[in-house]
Amino acid sequence: MDRFGRITLAAGFAALAACSSGTTDGGVLTPPPPPPVLPGGTPVQAANVDVANDFFSPNAVLLATGGTVTWTWTGNNGHSVTSNDFSPNAPVSYPPKTLQVTFNTNGDYNYFCSVHGVAGYGTSGSMIGAVFVR
Repeated sequence: MDRFGRITLAAGFAALAACSSGTTDGGVLTPPPPPPVLPGGTPVQAANVDVANDFFSPNAVLLATGGTVTWTWTGNNGHSVTSNDFSPNAPVSYPPKTLQVTFNTNGDYNYFCSVHGVAGYGTSGSMIGAVFVR
């Protein structure tokens, strides 16, 4: 293999690594965000989550049984709130948009953005979140 072939092969491996472990921003590899974890504190009756540009804030909430989460689109880009664990969901939308869901059963409810959460919850996407109902 000549020098050009080795350089091309090395560039290909670098691109593959970037796709599988995070994103690049101006050539700097950024790892994917950590998955949401159970927040400490006392469960609340109402929680608000911002659907921002490429992330949910906060990405985890601790909700009391019978409580409601309100997602509010605050970014400029199109995002969804997609889950196999609860309904209703919100398709890809732009501000102004809100989604409210009441959670009547204890459990862990995962969600993601179908645009930036890649193929679903737990993948390498940057937009994943969880509602923990206790």
